[in-house]
Amino acid sequence: MKKTSIGTARHLHPPGTSGLLCRWHNRAALATTVAAIARRRGLDVGASEEQLADCAAEAKGAALKKPLSVETVAAIRSALGPALSTASAPEAVVEAVFGALPDRPIRIAAADGQEFFLVPIPVTP
Repeated sequence: MKKTSIGTARHLHPPGTSGLLCRWHNRAALATTVAAIARRRGLDVGASEEQLADCAAEAKGAALKKPLSVETVAAIRSALGPALSTASAPEAVVEAVFGALPDRPIRIAAADGQEFFLVPIPVTP
């Protein structure tokens, strides 16, 4: 199994960036990696924690040393939630985007059906 590297926030943010901000960033990045694996397996927001842990182990290229945190599971589930599209009501978009902060990606679907994640990259703690 090939190990996937998501990098870390400390490589993307300036020196002195708070640890909290970096944890938010890293959680969002991990959530998208795990959610992409889950989507390829046909999973959605209703996936079990065991299924999500299996996807996380694949993303990390090794068995998990500890269970996924409650916050990480919530971020993964957010990324697996119903996709927003151009047909989504403006209120639903606002609720999804601002409800996802600070570390929960959201899924969107383009007109051709291709899916993307919108990932909050924190700027200030």
